[in-house]
Amino acid sequence: MIGRLSESPRVRLTRPDGAFYLFFQVEGEPDSRALALRLLHEANVGLAPGSAFGPGGEGHLRLCFAGSVERLQTAMDRLLPALS
Repeated sequence: MIGRLSESPRVRLTRPDGAFYLFFQVEGEPDSRALALRLLHEANVGLAPGSAFGPGGEGHLRLCFAGSVERLQTAMDRLLPALS
């Protein structure tokens, strides 16, 4: 997931220490709720807005990667063009 998300020059992320979630930012997208809704409608990929995790999470999205490789590949194939 880190490798695929890193393909987008707009994505900023830090490798998690030991979770099955990625918390990342998309450059130029300060409203995490609006971005999560847009990506849901445009890419058919559900991400949690960082604002759901408190004020420090705003501007971030949370992606859970506890799923099948095939499902995650499909999500990335849909998500990356929408982040361009």
